[in-house]
Amino acid sequence: MCANNNSDRKYGLVQGFLRSVESCAARPALEVEGEVFSYKDLFEKAASLAATLNGLQGKAADPPLTAVFGHRSSTAFAGVLAALLRGHGYVPLNRVFPVERTRAMLRRSGWRALIVDRGSAEQLDAVLDAFDEPLLVILPEERNAGDRASRMRKHRFVGSDGLAPATRWSPTEVGPEALAYLLFTSGSTGMPKGVMVSHRNVGHYVDFTTEHLSVVPEDLSSQTVDLT
Repeated sequence: MCANNNSDRKYGLVQGFLRSVESCAARPALEVEGEVFSYKDLFEKAASLAATLNGLQGKAADPPLTAVFGHRSSTAFAGVLAALLRGHGYVPLNRVFPVERTRAMLRRSGWRALIVDRGSAEQLDAVLDAFDEPLLVILPEERNAGDRASRMRKHRFVGSDGLAPATRWSPTEVGPEALAYLLFTSGSTGMPKGVMVSHRNVGHYVDFTTEHLSVVPEDLSSQTVDLT
């Protein structure tokens, strides 16, 4: 967190991130796989994905959920922000899970768009094989998705050469009760169940943690658990 964003909580999580982009665009926001992204870099990466999804699918896609199939990569973190920037909640998926579990999570969430990082793309054919309805799949780390499109014609694939510029993104108003993300239980005793978490839920947790730990802009935090 680069700026104190508690006053923006009523607007949801996105406004806090955007305030940080405005206040300290050049400061590091994310370091992953040896690469550092400033707040400006991360915003532009996420806004490009959001603009691409909105251009192909529309902001009012139903259900308002974007799935993110990634594991601690810049694409995974940008994908989460992209979902929020378009006014959607995100559904995090984990490639260490069995393919059958990933399919079940996707089916239960009712998703229609998926952002995939390079490491998770290896499972993509197996995951999508179970879906007959046309779906939108964004592959930011593949320059051209033509090969996948030729093999799975019922779905639409977009590589990095088809991404919209970040300048095409426009804000979407999101209230505090809007869905921020959908997590699934372990499913150890049956089918995984989705748990809906609102912007207000996350905001209260972030506010409490920030105050309790006396977080300041110079602090760094580690992502020690999976997004799922």
